[in-house]
Amino acid sequence: MFTLNGNRQDKAAAGVSGCSRGGVLPRPLRRVARFSTGLVSGRAPVPAHTGTALAIVFFVAVGANAIAVSGKGELVQRAAIEVSGFSIEDIQISGNQETSEIAVLQALGLDDTISLQGLDIQVARGRLLNMPWVADAEVRKVYPSTLKIALQERKPYALWQQEDGRLLMIERDGNVIGPMSQPKFRSLPLVLGEGANFGAEKLDTLLAEWPELGDRVRAFKRVDRRRWDLYLNNGVIVKLPDSDTDAAVARLKGLEQSRSILEREVAAIDLRLNDRVAVQLTPAAMERREAATEALEKTFKNKGRRL
Repeated sequence: MFTLNGNRQDKAAAGVSGCSRGGVLPRPLRRVARFSTGLVSGRAPVPAHTGTALAIVFFVAVGANAIAVSGKGELVQRAAIEVSGFSIEDIQISGNQETSEIAVLQALGLDDTISLQGLDIQVARGRLLNMPWVADAEVRKVYPSTLKIALQERKPYALWQQEDGRLLMIERDGNVIGPMSQPKFRSLPLVLGEGANFGAEKLDTLLAEWPELGDRVRAFKRVDRRRWDLYLNNGVIVKLPDSDTDAAVARLKGLEQSRSILEREVAAIDLRLNDRVAVQLTPAAMERREAATEALEKTFKNKGRRL
């Protein structure tokens, strides 16, 4: 017994020494190695149905290669989705007035090869939010085959004319929607100048003292990012101050009621000073005024008087 125990100890010591020199495989790999060695040597029995499993794997690999080579992958994918029962058969889009349904489908990249289960809701919503008119979007899956899309579109508030003449539709907060797409938007207020898009949100209150004047305004021009010039449809320019515009508009209304100043041959009316109103005549009216002044001076000169 002692000799036997001694031999076992010697073998163990030799095994430890060998491990330190060559290394030992991890336990799971040891089992695989022993099983593989047994198969090769014939000591381990072959598991049942191994041949069938290998044949299936072989034919699947051959079929996948044939599909890849023939370019029929999409057809196979579409058939698999239809068999699974989660293909997208109904797409319901609501809330779209300016955004076409075709544009929505193109933005989402939806086709027959995309399953309802495989559609990423967050990615789809992000693509919709990148569309010009879309302010918000909700995408919901209704199993087994319906996709519901609810859009909230932006509301155009005014047109912002660029230096090259392009007209951009803007929201009330000044954000640009995009180029004017339809003639129906020509009725929106027109703003000009740098920073006019962000100052346009106060257009509703700009003429609070005389709302009817708004019907005569052809364009609002932003000056120095702080005040407005009003371009009326008869060619008159009204220069408003950068503050206390209500009082300035009230003065203009009083002049119109008492003297019909907007119907006269006036090129511009300057309301920027609180204590006075400066009026610039049109070139034709200025010529007539100068001619009348010269004639009056000659009359007084002939009579020995000074004008």
